[in-house]
Amino acid sequence: MRRNVLITCVLLAIVVIAAAVVALTSKRPEWTTSSPEALAEFQKGLDASDKLYYAEARAHFTKAVELDPNFLVVKYFQMRTLDAPDGDPVVSKLLQALEHGDVSKVTDRERYLVEYAVAGRKKDTSAAEKILSAYASKKPDDPYVLERQATIATARQDWPEARRLLTRLVEVAPNRCVAYNQLGYLEMGQGRFADAQRMFETYRYIAPDQANPHDSLGELFILLGRYDEARKELEDALRIKSDFCASYEHLVWLALLEGRTDEAEKALARASSMSACGASGKGMKCVIAALSPLLADDWEGVWSAQQASCGGQKPEDELLQIWVALRTGHRAEADAIQKNAHERLAKMSPTDPGRRYMEAFVAHVEGARLFMDGEPAKAAERFRFADQSMAYRDLPLGLEKIVNRFVLARALEASGAKDEAATVLAEARAVNPKFVDRLNSLSTPPSS
Repeated sequence: MRRNVLITCVLLAIVVIAAAVVALTSKRPEWTTSSPEALAEFQKGLDASDKLYYAEARAHFTKAVELDPNFLVVKYFQMRTLDAPDGDPVVSKLLQALEHGDVSKVTDRERYLVEYAVAGRKKDTSAAEKILSAYASKKPDDPYVLERQATIATARQDWPEARRLLTRLVEVAPNRCVAYNQLGYLEMGQGRFADAQRMFETYRYIAPDQANPHDSLGELFILLGRYDEARKELEDALRIKSDFCASYEHLVWLALLEGRTDEAEKALARASSMSACGASGKGMKCVIAALSPLLADDWEGVWSAQQASCGGQKPEDELLQIWVALRTGHRAEADAIQKNAHERLAKMSPTDPGRRYMEAFVAHVEGARLFMDGEPAKAAERFRFADQSMAYRDLPLGLEKIVNRFVLARALEASGAKDEAATVLAEARAVNPKFVDRLNSLSTPPSS
């Protein structure tokens, strides 16, 4: 009897083990491809993408598609690595492949990524929100969900929610070191610069062999006017990864903020020697062409440079555009910038992540018009509104916030609110006194 019981137990154990083996072996793979070689290339691409090595990532993703043309989701990651506008032929081709791809046999995550990407590229905010919400309700701890939700919360300046999501991301995906980078920019956005530095330094400690932690610290130090420290970090990033294009861009900004156009040109030349930095090189060329005459207080020169070197850029992309148009008497162009800004804002849904920045931009444009038309008190109200919606989320946005505070102080002073003007100017100087001094060196608008 005991022998029979023992045999029965052994048989049951075998059945349980066999069932477990079947369950494990039949578990659906994380990514849908029939090619182990394609999967290996894809994983290498993900690793490079997490380090922000986009050229390498793109090469691996392209190879993965060659090995398995039906590997649908890899085309989404290919599109993410492209520094190109929506109308770019390569982007359009990838978007078409995603839109018409068969998502009936892929995983829920892959379906989410593909459908969300298509809705996002089509600017269908409502559809994108529904896609994200539906998948998040089933997989709230999916790293791709947490990362996207954190990005949206940060854009909306919902700092507590963004911090909660990023903290959770670190918990569920501890190998995703770039989450520390996002936490650093979260602190930076709120003006908590010491906390941002500590987070970037933590990122650098965890990933000392990666370029991005050094680049992020360099970006922070430029915003704060700590230019020597910034240069060291950026050069460290380029020693680690010689084609880390963002660091060349930041070196250009650093040189221009120091008034060293020749150094900016050298940084551009270094970037241009890297095949991976071709697209960003065009942007750097435009920045140098536009800001070099501005350093000499040559507003007409800025206008001419923008038309010659930056003609392909949308006017709403830079606050500088409205000031140059107004300062050089191009009222029709200023009207077009303002109209375009209002139209873009009107098309945005109330929940669009980019709406808050667009509201700030519109307010600043309106303030600039009022200021130059001799109505500083009304201008101050618009600049004050813009200030409330702006954040130090990265170097360009941070500099824009300082510029907005600077002109707010000018408008307040011109309207007789000298004490408030002094307070606002002191707040701007506390972030980067060197940049404020450079703004002060430009000629004063007539209405002030």
